[in-house]
Amino acid sequence: MRMCSRDEILTLISTGKLVAQAPENDELVFLDEHRIGLHMDRLYEVSGTVHLDRPDSADLREVSMETEELTPQVLYLGVTRESFLLHGDLAATLHTRSTYARLGLELLGSSNVVVPGFGSTRAAPLIFEISVKQPTSGFRPDKAYCFMLLYQLHAPRRSPNRAPYWRRFPLQTDVTNGSPAGEHKTL
Repeated sequence: MRMCSRDEILTLISTGKLVAQAPENDELVFLDEHRIGLHMDRLYEVSGTVHLDRPDSADLREVSMETEELTPQVLYLGVTRESFLLHGDLAATLHTRSTYARLGLELLGSSNVVVPGFGSTRAAPLIFEISVKQPTSGFRPDKAYCFMLLYQLHAPRRSPNRAPYWRRFPLQTDVTNGSPAGEHKTL
């Protein structure tokens, strides 16, 4: 496995091995030579009883990122503005930016790997499991609080990944028409 540079990532996008989409008028943001900045499009608070056999049964309330305060011991879910489709020989890792992690913001409760073939049926946003150690306010959609590192694998996935990632969680789908949430353009 080898970490991809910005130039390699742009080549992967131009050849179709990586699809990276952002909302209209936005571009993919590179924090440096290797890190792709990720932005929150929507933020939700999870409450009520959670039934593990019916993950979409949890109570979700959209949180105003810019005006509401996040509180400790509450689970929040963040949906990225960016959506991705990875070819079978690509994988990625996700990371909270250390600047914000040092303030008690954690974006990756458990899921920090994007598997080969993610989004293979349709580009999908990433969902972050967010918690805070202290009351936290000031989220902004134009700030990258997390980032992705992309890796080229030496041994690609042998069978296609047909998982419908864009439908796995109700936040990834616009419930009014069953299509992926948000309007996006290909970069």
